[in-house]
Amino acid sequence: MDVNPMPSLVTVSPHQDQIDRIISLWRQVRPDLEFTSTEVVGRLVRLEYFITRRVLQDLAHYKLNVGEFDVLAALRRHPPSYQLSPNQLQYMVLISSGALTNRINRLEDRGLVTRAQADHDRRGVIVTLTEQGLAVLENAVQHHLAAEAELAAALSTEEQQQLAGLLKKMLLAIED
Repeated sequence: MDVNPMPSLVTVSPHQDQIDRIISLWRQVRPDLEFTSTEVVGRLVRLEYFITRRVLQDLAHYKLNVGEFDVLAALRRHPPSYQLSPNQLQYMVLISSGALTNRINRLEDRGLVTRAQADHDRRGVIVTLTEQGLAVLENAVQHHLAAEAELAAALSTEEQQQLAGLLKKMLLAIED
């Protein structure tokens, strides 16, 4: 006797994604519900999983996690000194001061950033991207952008621009 632990409840089509299959099952048990927003949000959540997985794989080549990459990138976007205060960094990467301190400590231990007393404030600290940090980030950014392009390649340039505009509209409606 062949026992299938997960019987096929939905006909699978090559034109259906996982969200289509989930919604199809929901419609069987709750046809009274509206799933238009699930088609959008569910796909965004599913894409986020695949995007995050890919980004983590790419950053692993540089022994970086996403948070460390964010700190290095924030510093890189402030030439020519590549310096920011911890408060400025915290604002730019949207994390707690404790989490930022941990990231800076790890990056400093690797020689990718330095921490020094601020010239204008004896109590203040300035975080600076080192030459080594700049080199690592420059390579990581190129790799990262290539991965993003590969992930978005299923859409034409015009479709990418349309989607970017729609996602921006959603974000503007919910961002603080």
